[in-house]
Amino acid sequence: MATAPGGRLIARGAGALLVLLPLAFLALAFFLPLWQVLSQGLRLEGGWTLARVRGLLADPYVRHLILFTLKQALLSAGLSLALGFPLGWLLARYRFPGQELVRAFTLVPFVLPPITVALGFILFFGHAGYLNRGLMTLFGLSSPPLRVLYSLWGIVLAHAFYNAPVFTRFVSAAWGGLDPEPLEAARTLGARPLYAFLTVTLPRLLPAILSAFALVFVFCFLSFAIPLSLGGARYATLEVGIYYFARRDVNVPQAAALALVEMTIALALSYLYIRGGGRFISPGPPGRPQARLRLFSRPRQLGWCLYLALAALVFLGPLASVVASSFLRPWHGAAPTLAWYGFLISGEQDPLLGTSPLGSVLLSLRVGAAATLLALVLGLAVSWTLARARWALLETLLMAPLAVSAVVLGLALLIAFRQPPLAALGRGELAIILAHGLIIYPLVVRMIRPLWQGLDPALVEAARTLGANRFRAFFTVELPLLSRGLLVAASFSFALSLGEMTAVAMLARPGLSTMPLSIYHLISARKFGAASALATVLILLTGATVALWELAGRKWLSRYGQA
Repeated sequence: MATAPGGRLIARGAGALLVLLPLAFLALAFFLPLWQVLSQGLRLEGGWTLARVRGLLADPYVRHLILFTLKQALLSAGLSLALGFPLGWLLARYRFPGQELVRAFTLVPFVLPPITVALGFILFFGHAGYLNRGLMTLFGLSSPPLRVLYSLWGIVLAHAFYNAPVFTRFVSAAWGGLDPEPLEAARTLGARPLYAFLTVTLPRLLPAILSAFALVFVFCFLSFAIPLSLGGARYATLEVGIYYFARRDVNVPQAAALALVEMTIALALSYLYIRGGGRFISPGPPGRPQARLRLFSRPRQLGWCLYLALAALVFLGPLASVVASSFLRPWHGAAPTLAWYGFLISGEQDPLLGTSPLGSVLLSLRVGAAATLLALVLGLAVSWTLARARWALLETLLMAPLAVSAVVLGLALLIAFRQPPLAALGRGELAIILAHGLIIYPLVVRMIRPLWQGLDPALVEAARTLGANRFRAFFTVELPLLSRGLLVAASFSFALSLGEMTAVAMLARPGLSTMPLSIYHLISARKFGAASALATVLILLTGATVALWELAGRKWLSRYGQA
């Protein structure tokens, strides 16, 4: 059925409008606030100048922030490699009961809210934590033997907990895809196992290791909640420094100038990662699948017991401590209690939070649902736009929030919601929803766009041939086919929004506290029981969404792969 010229003109106009809408939205909600940060940092006495930035770089404290941020990111990435590489090896080379459960668990720390990780490390590795108390009882010690918390190594260890699964996933996938023939040939020629690994297997794994290392380094460089909770002012990073300037010292111009310094470094690191990423992760020629050994089938494999015990200590100890602490009343001989959960559901106003714990739970759920909806709509619009206008500059503009840290975005919106035109919207829940949506939607695009591009175009063409316009074809053909992928993206978005604290810390006002921010306030007040109960609820909510994500993702990939 032919389409009338007027109908084609309307369809083209609507298509052009859909291309412009995401750009217009980002211009108002992202680029304008970012420009205001630039103005605050580079304008002095009515003129543009680098004087404020130069003054910051001459400040010994700021130089310490920069060097410490780089140092802790490098050490954190190194320890993450040390913890994650053996687990990737284990999953790729051996088979054992519960292997899929372990593989799924490697995803949990990566999407676990960082503030719950910080709380778990305080409870487990703290001077009066479960581990130190156990060691003191076991060996009859009078003082805690482990003093890693509230130090550089406390931050590094927590980052390793959080990012070791990245190495596990990269290494496991890369190792599982290696052709075993070169290794078998080396062994046939007399090479010992260790020598064959160092000369044959490791060089082929190096691209995946370097790619994961670069990615983890950037993650740790931009980390906020863990350094804030475990380091404080003494072990502050650039992200924490920006927060302190803006919220503690109420010096927004200084915060803006420091944000520009951090953005420059972060963009340089991201550029290096992107430029090197293609070489890092380029796959080798496919080969036959490797045979997996049964774990503990040989005596020398018993050495894995030591690693597994260490991994359980690092990964399970903090999480178990959070759950255990939520059911214990420490000042009554650690007696079991449900009082902390009663406090959560009582609706009692807490002066520290400015709201009730139940209020913070409900706020997180509202913000998570609204931010997920915003991210899905914006992600679909951006994916639609990039599918029809494949310009590098346009893609850079539409995906720009991915290159800006959450604390800088929070600072930008903090400034923007004090000035027109966003000041008319009020600085409240809407600002947090907007911040979360901007943080999440580039990841939605990353998940939806490849699936959309992989759909058979003949299906849409058939619908168009039968008289459906472009929009009807989208809603009746493409959207149903993308529904399972959208469910995965929605689950992922909701989990990320629940755990996001950085932007909220910049934007929050009295009475407006999400679950992660409430946990931080309770930790600061040493109310660990209440913080643990709230963190356990947050872990359960996040775990449920992660399980939905993993389940839906597998079904989608299975169906998509058979198409």
